[in-house]
Amino acid sequence: MTAPLVFDGTILGRGRITGVGRSFLNALAAYAPHAGRSCVLLLPARAEDPRIEGVHVVHAELGGLSRQLVLPQLLHRLGAALLHAPMAAIPLRAPCPVIATLHDLPWLHVLPKGEPGRGVRHRLVARLALRRAARVLVPSLATRADIERWAGPRAAARVVVVPHTTPLPASAADPGRLTGPFLVLGDDRPRKNLERVVAAHARAQTQDPTLPALQIAGPRRGYLNEAEKTLALRQARAVLHLSLLEGFGLPVLEAMAHGVPVVCSDIGALRELADDAALLVDPTDRDAMASALLRIHRDAELRTRLATAGRARAAAYAPARTVEAWQQVHGELLR
Repeated sequence: MTAPLVFDGTILGRGRITGVGRSFLNALAAYAPHAGRSCVLLLPARAEDPRIEGVHVVHAELGGLSRQLVLPQLLHRLGAALLHAPMAAIPLRAPCPVIATLHDLPWLHVLPKGEPGRGVRHRLVARLALRRAARVLVPSLATRADIERWAGPRAAARVVVVPHTTPLPASAADPGRLTGPFLVLGDDRPRKNLERVVAAHARAQTQDPTLPALQIAGPRRGYLNEAEKTLALRQARAVLHLSLLEGFGLPVLEAMAHGVPVVCSDIGALRELADDAALLVDPTDRDAMASALLRIHRDAELRTRLATAGRARAAAYAPARTVEAWQQVHGELLR
């Protein structure tokens, strides 16, 4: 019997599924039919089974010390060919090659107080992943550059850039229906900059009372399931993604895929993703943000240009790209 590919689904048990978890599920669903081996997903008991064809679920609680004590034994019992983790925390000893994922390095950036992921423990986890994993996947060149700056070229040698992807809808949203609110998708960590976004919107609304409302949708603020999110996207005046730090920026990609104009931060990973298919703005400048909202609301030609360019750009981030990248990385390790 061929040894299975084992995927760590611990992140799927951490409450509502958002960017990283959704991207991981999209990728796994696309990859499983092309894996050439059986796929096993390790899933916490509290997480909902995603029911992906060709993927067998094994329930396992792998938080804290269990990752170091229980996971290696479980991999041995499963006869795993490799372990693919969509996060940085991995077992230090394993009976097979291990792939870790580093999404960003928040401790290298100036972020508001209370931002998670900046403590000593997170730095240690990242350092150990770079030393122990056979490969470390990152979603952007910006994150790879941060790793090289922090840990040096030698650590970055085993880093592979694999962008997040999303399926491209069969058709773009009808421009005539994009009359709803400005839509913000994501959680409420300080890096998401929601306080400034709300203030900038209020400032813009005082200058133009016809400005659309602001809708913030996240795990603790009006969470939308996939069907509801699609509906909201295809009605939004524009999607706003004005974070202070991103390793990738999945809401930007989702908006572009639906042909919805985007206003996003002029920062490394988002600039890399959107290029000229979004209106880029300094996320620390409330006046600049307010001006961007007014501009995209009033300028129909700009909205059309960004929507068209965004959809064309999103076509390059279809799940087939992840499938190809995972096949290459897995193939190298299995050889």
